[in-house]
Amino acid sequence: MRVVSRPLPQPDRDSAPWWEALARHEFLLQRCARCHAWRFPPRAICNRCASFEYEWEPARDRGTVASWTVNHHAFSAEFEPTYLVLTVRLDEQDDVLMIGSFKGSLDEVQTGMPVRVVFDDVTDGVTLVSWESVEAE
Repeated sequence: MRVVSRPLPQPDRDSAPWWEALARHEFLLQRCARCHAWRFPPRAICNRCASFEYEWEPARDRGTVASWTVNHHAFSAEFEPTYLVLTVRLDEQDDVLMIGSFKGSLDEVQTGMPVRVVFDDVTDGVTLVSWESVEAE
């Protein structure tokens, strides 16, 4: 039997603080120090005002489902088919979207549904963002 491990994130200069915060189960986002726009994914420059200045700030762990898809085909041997992936519009700002798996059933997911972050510890020191229905609290 061949055991294959899941691919893990490869933190870079901009994203390393994000991955470190997730491992501590902290939901932090980059925020422009000049115009205060939230930004995700992490990057060096603000797409609103072009500032290179930013801070990492605690964010609400809430959002609403903007869209979702069900993958019935395993695109890689590391993932079991069928899995549900959400695109979530974060409460902080309309144009901040985040992708993650859904900790629930296909029957309950719908566009506009309120969700919250679930920290998914996949290995020692590596945590991913998943989502669950706010009603699941």
